[in-house]
Amino acid sequence: MKRPRTPSGTGKGVFNDWLGGELVDRPLGQVLLTLAITLPAIPLLLQLITAVLQRPYAIYLEANSETLELTTQGNVSASWYLADARILHRVAPTSPRQDMPPSLPDGFVAVPTAAPPGQPQEFQGCLEIGPHARVTLRRQGKGPLHIDIEGVAVDGPAPSPPVVLRPLTGAAAGAGQQCAEQTGVEALARLTLEATPGDTPLNGTLRGVGRLGGSPYFANLAESPPLLRNGRAVIMGRRLLSERAYTLQEAPLYLGDVVRVTRSAAAKDDRKPADQPPHGALLTCLFAVEGEKGPGGIELACHANGQALNIQRYGDRSREDLAPRPWDVLINEPLIQATLPTAVVGLMALVLLLLDPLYPRLCRRLRRTRDAMRRRD
Repeated sequence: MKRPRTPSGTGKGVFNDWLGGELVDRPLGQVLLTLAITLPAIPLLLQLITAVLQRPYAIYLEANSETLELTTQGNVSASWYLADARILHRVAPTSPRQDMPPSLPDGFVAVPTAAPPGQPQEFQGCLEIGPHARVTLRRQGKGPLHIDIEGVAVDGPAPSPPVVLRPLTGAAAGAGQQCAEQTGVEALARLTLEATPGDTPLNGTLRGVGRLGGSPYFANLAESPPLLRNGRAVIMGRRLLSERAYTLQEAPLYLGDVVRVTRSAAAKDDRKPADQPPHGALLTCLFAVEGEKGPGGIELACHANGQALNIQRYGDRSREDLAPRPWDVLINEPLIQATLPTAVVGLMALVLLLLDPLYPRLCRRLRRTRDAMRRRD
């Protein structure tokens, strides 16, 4: 026979009324069994609430790296001014070796290579990078900045050339210097050049999917591999109601790290090849290359919106797919702090209701088992 319910409205609150009216009315064993089922489920419940309310995190990267590799997307472009550069190799879009459309958009003219093969050509002007271009920046120590740009295959005709060279004009006529609009403009499918920074640093921005740093070991190349030197990664979140930013995780970057930002926190799969790149998020990077007085390498400041930070460390896979834990979000998100107790109480009520018809059967079975053991003894 159930005990009479505790009268409500005694001033102890709704939770105390529910506790007196629901928990006290049930056997102690059923209450303990409910707690035993509910408590281990709290981490899973927190994980579920975090996944439902989760948004992409803002990930910031600061690093000094000797290499940066990004592939621009369909709506991405960039323009850099090069004061002192040398063209080492270039391929026009009409080359039979390139899968490029023979016709170019208005304002772009394919100019054949003027310099003899193997002889660098001086260049000063604007370098424009179009969509669907794989861009690799490499600078070891305080040497020149090596830039390699190559178009990647796309479905259908390319909207514009991967790279365009606009030489500097107006200096001879005494007018203000500016980059050419038509005369001497080259639309290319691939370009390799070296830029030497002087007293003024070479600055630029680039947006695409790719990585910071390079592999620390090349068995077949007779050169020193470019590496990421040092840096720092910060994962930021925003509160759901106030949009206030807060720091979730910080991770230092060390010599030889390879850093990517992924769209989702991928589960570890030992069958996946170690060199297979994860599904990346768009990185927006500001780079600065200083002359002899600078620190060397490429100074990078990047940010992206993603779910995880992928850090590949030579000989160590323990830092791959770093993502904030649910507890990191809980201590910074008031909405989850308010939702979790309500969800726990609701889960306890659900378990109690499910055990109402099951608990008496369980008790009778245990009683029969105990009686049978006594008779055998």
